[in-house]
Amino acid sequence: MATSVLLACGLNEQKLPGFVHISEESNVDGSFLISCILGQRLRISNAGTLLVCLQHHYQHYFNAGMRLGYNTNIFQGKTLGVIDVLSDMAGQGLASKWLRHPDGQNLTEQLMEDIRSQVETNYASRNSYTVLIDNLSILFNLGATKLQVQQFCQDLAALSKERDNLTVITKLSNSDIYQLTDNNVAKLGQVRIQVLRLKSGVFREVDGKLLIERVLEEGKFACEETRKEVLYKVNDRNVKVFTPGEIGVKV
Repeated sequence: MATSVLLACGLNEQKLPGFVHISEESNVDGSFLISCILGQRLRISNAGTLLVCLQHHYQHYFNAGMRLGYNTNIFQGKTLGVIDVLSDMAGQGLASKWLRHPDGQNLTEQLMEDIRSQVETNYASRNSYTVLIDNLSILFNLGATKLQVQQFCQDLAALSKERDNLTVITKLSNSDIYQLTDNNVAKLGQVRIQVLRLKSGVFREVDGKLLIERVLEEGKFACEETRKEVLYKVNDRNVKVFTPGEIGVKV
């Protein structure tokens, strides 16, 4: 199970912060956090979730969920909605709306419109609602500009403030390449989780480290004393976290 990583990140409660951003450094994979959070939200009674698939298609999250002990198919179409951009492009090819941009909208405007539509349709019937976007950097690969991605995230942050008990969680990979965008997006929210490499290199017992930071209202990160740093290990059926001192690893 993934309880320990959610506890470490402060994401195990029914009510989550309005906007959470995950920064993924090059050569590490933070997708496990999306799967862990998804499973936690699906287990909460009458909590709605919208999964926006940019990096992985829906089947990936179904497979990951089965390894972590939950079945997304039970919830899909009920408390779970899915915007599967990858599968749509694979099935429709150049006819996919994500490539054609109908009505003169750019990619991020189309995506925001679909997210808003899902929220407006499903939010009222749920005790809480979570929007999970698995990798913003894929938008760059599909032709979105940095300005468009920044505006998209500002719109998401605004959406999270429009409704009580609505949370938006984003992830951006290769955050060292898109450092300015990543920092700007992180400052829109309340929590930033950085998925980082170990400075000491590859270690058999640990895959990497998580740095969890609170973001102050004025857009600055909290002081070092309030930051939490943990190590994580992902295997076929579990995600575990450790403090650096537990296994004597330099981070």
